[in-house]
Amino acid sequence: RAIKRHGERIRSIAWDYAHKIGDSIAELASRYSSIVVLENLNKLRSNVNRSNSFNKKLSLWFYRRMQFTISYEALERGFVARYINPMKTSSTCPRCGSRLKDSGGRVLKCTRCGFTGDRDVVACVNLFYRYSRCGVPGVTLNAPKPDENPSGMQGNKR
Repeated sequence: RAIKRHGERIRSIAWDYAHKIGDSIAELASRYSSIVVLENLNKLRSNVNRSNSFNKKLSLWFYRRMQFTISYEALERGFVARYINPMKTSSTCPRCGSRLKDSGGRVLKCTRCGFTGDRDVVACVNLFYRYSRCGVPGVTLNAPKPDENPSGMQGNKR
């Protein structure tokens, strides 16, 4: 009984966070007249033939919930989130297109052109490039200025 009660509470907290994050992302995209590009992860669960511990971690990860709330909030604001195939986006150099090598931790380095970057940032840049090559005219990267704090919070900007 206690496990069931706490499980429901955890799910409720996860939905609340997903909704708030989705709302923030859609609000930023709307404010800066931008697009939202997400990884198409529909087949992620069906492609998993790994250990029980990995499958348990995957089931606890709420990627679909996040995608749903981002898409929902985007639709409420009058635009559609786009889904792109994420294959090799975090392992391809955004500068020259060659394969990136792991430099330890989250950092990847290109042995060809010397590019270095965080694997999630590399994946985001490559998703944007992939989306902009889909024949979408006039797509520009529209982000907050470096000295602007998009969250509206006070304090030091890193």
